[in-house]
Amino acid sequence: MLRGLALLILCLLSVGLPAEAQQYRRLVNFEWEPIEGAQIYELELQQTKKDGKTYAFKVKQAAWNGRLSPGEYNMRLRSIDSRGVAGEWGDPSPFQVNLESARLVSPEPKAAITAKGAQETDVTFRWEAVGGAENYLFELQTEDGSFKKQEDLKEPTITVRLPVAKNFSWKVTAAGADGARSEATSLGEFSLLGPKLGTPEFERPENEFVRDLKWSKPENTESFDVALTRFNPESKKWEKVQLIEDIRDNSLPFDAQWPGGRYKAQVKAKGQMRGTSSVGSVDFKVRGGSRTPAAEFTAEVRKSIDRVNGWYGIASYLVTQIQYASRDWDPVGGVQTSYKAVGGTGRVGLGYFRPETSWGFLGIADMSGFLNEENKNVTSVSGELNAVWRAPLGERGELRSPLGLYYKEHQVARGNAATQKVDSYENVTVVGPHVGAEYWYSFTPKIGFQVNAHLYMSLMKMKTPNGQSIEPTLSTQFGFLGSYRFNKRFTGLAGYARREDKVRYKSTTTDTQVSDPVNEATVQGDYLNFFAEYNF
Repeated sequence: MLRGLALLILCLLSVGLPAEAQQYRRLVNFEWEPIEGAQIYELELQQTKKDGKTYAFKVKQAAWNGRLSPGEYNMRLRSIDSRGVAGEWGDPSPFQVNLESARLVSPEPKAAITAKGAQETDVTFRWEAVGGAENYLFELQTEDGSFKKQEDLKEPTITVRLPVAKNFSWKVTAAGADGARSEATSLGEFSLLGPKLGTPEFERPENEFVRDLKWSKPENTESFDVALTRFNPESKKWEKVQLIEDIRDNSLPFDAQWPGGRYKAQVKAKGQMRGTSSVGSVDFKVRGGSRTPAAEFTAEVRKSIDRVNGWYGIASYLVTQIQYASRDWDPVGGVQTSYKAVGGTGRVGLGYFRPETSWGFLGIADMSGFLNEENKNVTSVSGELNAVWRAPLGERGELRSPLGLYYKEHQVARGNAATQKVDSYENVTVVGPHVGAEYWYSFTPKIGFQVNAHLYMSLMKMKTPNGQSIEPTLSTQFGFLGSYRFNKRFTGLAGYARREDKVRYKSTTTDTQVSDPVNEATVQGDYLNFFAEYNF
């Protein structure tokens, strides 16, 4: 009776009613091929569920639209001609009224999300609520299938902890009463990017014999970009030496043919779907000329005596039992004294050497003291300011020669004419030239040896107790030290020093029996010498 009945169900729009299926209706449109001679069409829609309702409609056109609850239905159709005679009912045709598809809100389609955590991070998924839906099937997986998750949810949202640096796809299917489901599954895709990688840190080359460059490998790093430049002293510009991208190792060989000089290396860490790191860099110097293992060994051995890092400080202490002797002719008849005492000298200094030159300087201040025959402390201060010249002697030795001026206070015993004994101690202050020589020798990169000699000539009076002029007098110091280099900045030394401090100045005596009325004082000692040197 019905020829070529075609059924097309078009879901046109949904109504924002509460989620219960019986209150939710969708606008549904039916169209079929017109039947010749039909004046009216009688349409019957019956829910297939138990106690389902049956809806009957009459329409003049070969189409019908109206609102139906989601679920399964059977539809049958017959025509009525102009006489009012109804034809036979057609065979029932089943159809399904589905829920609307969920509209995904977050993450947005094709979004690239930067994670907070390096390994995992929480991501919140949201979609708009679907009318008539009682629950939602949420499905999530990575592109490579390494992570999968499936949940049945009542609410249109879920937060999931996800692995970082992956591509994801996610699906949402709404489900309602009587088996109603979304007419289509909603699909979304996004990328979860890892945060910025940590900055690689270079291992600073131990010396100027650079054979390779090494740096740390931050977590999750897969490759590095490395740039190496050299400073051209003529053009005063940095020039590219080598640029390498996407290397897997965290090291780079340093070509022995590259010239010496000042270099800069820079490196960036990269990882799949992770932020590129900040640039790590290091400046370093490379030795010119031969960089063979033999040359490196020699240079390494010299380290125990090298002092090439610019500013350095020294501190030393000499302690021993000294021999003190003095003669004071100012009282008539003169007063002499001689005794042994415990004495010591503390010394600090600041110096500077540049690697490019043979010259530097060294300033020293010290304080000396001893216990006199009455066990009272007698102290004096002194200072030096020297230019220092150095020159290598052989592969392991070095000669250093300080030359400058010194200032020194000498403690002299003053006699009492009545008692013919020492009455007090006063300063004689002198200034004069200082010259010295030191020979340093390296046994190993840690252990070295030094012998030294220093001469001090008092030429100019600054102060004498009686106001008289001084006579030129030579003071001396000789010694040797063993050295141990604890690290590239600190060297400790210990050894022996033989020291003699002497001063002479004219007397004011009226005693005509004295043929050479010159007052003098001498301090002699064999000192145990402790010495420390620190490069800043």
